[in-house]
Amino acid sequence: MDYLELKEIVKKGQKRAYFIFAQDEQLIFQVRDELRKRVVQEDSLSHIKLDGNRCTYEEIQNAISTYSMFNEDILVEMSNCHFMDGGQSSPMRELIEEYLQDPREDLYFIGYYKYENELSKKNFYLDRLKKKVSPITIIEGIDSLKPRGMVGLIESLFEERGVTVNKNIAPFISEVFKGNSLQLEKEIEKLLAYTAGREIRKEDILAIMEISDERHVMNLLDLIFTERGLGRNIKDILNLVNDLIYRGEKAEMVIGLIGSRLRLLFRIKILKEKNATTQDVMKQLKTGSAWYADRMTKIATAISISEYHKLFKVLLNHELILKTTSVDTMSLLEMLILSVVNARDTK
Repeated sequence: MDYLELKEIVKKGQKRAYFIFAQDEQLIFQVRDELRKRVVQEDSLSHIKLDGNRCTYEEIQNAISTYSMFNEDILVEMSNCHFMDGGQSSPMRELIEEYLQDPREDLYFIGYYKYENELSKKNFYLDRLKKKVSPITIIEGIDSLKPRGMVGLIESLFEERGVTVNKNIAPFISEVFKGNSLQLEKEIEKLLAYTAGREIRKEDILAIMEISDERHVMNLLDLIFTERGLGRNIKDILNLVNDLIYRGEKAEMVIGLIGSRLRLLFRIKILKEKNATTQDVMKQLKTGSAWYADRMTKIATAISISEYHKLFKVLLNHELILKTTSVDTMSLLEMLILSVVNARDTK
């Protein structure tokens, strides 16, 4: 579903329980913030925030059983609900599933999580749950931004900052910017600082805004190295490679990133062989997210030592060809992809 459609549903007060998921976290925040604005005042005692990575079963149960002492609605907001992503059942998942089937009409609930790539988008568990829930519950995945949604988001970002721009500016930004909405918000801030209150022109946008394809590159790495081992969907991988090259990325850069990801995963594999903790992996990744560290650990340990041996040999051979011959780099990249995927152990 388009995030603008979800915002309209929130504005009309048609639902009391929301469960949403998206690859672009900022689109989730757009819907969440609309619900916050409609239901509670800032810093309200009737706004209960929970983190699915840290909270307990009892904390969730207490939150959805709470009654307000004030003359206002209650909003229970639960982030990082990765236990609902279609994996194994758990007491927390069963509790949320039961609540979504019969939510309270005097309480608002919103749960959400961010998925990492297109392979994680489909959630058969939530698709089945949709058919069982109450009419005042909505379960939806948020689509990536389409042109209409992108223009609307850009206009709202300017509006939130009290800035009026020429009507052709938002469509122009939508055409030239290729990153996600979190990057977009940062780029809008840079643009406003650069123009310092004067009228924003197209040449300002081209001068200051980054045309970023970081998300597409990360998607490629996630298609190649997965939690189930080396990726098998060669067609999707090569389609994404072709899309990146079409967008202007260099084949040499993509080869380099594949090598960097492989070396990082191997370091995590060795750490886990030495019984490293999640905190040790977080230090290696230079991240504060235990969830991300655990995810990268699953990917790293899904690849066997013999597969790593073959992968490094493939990588070294292709880097040698790249540096010592005049081979077409796009052809070399495609050969590398096929060799990497075919490095799987034969069962």
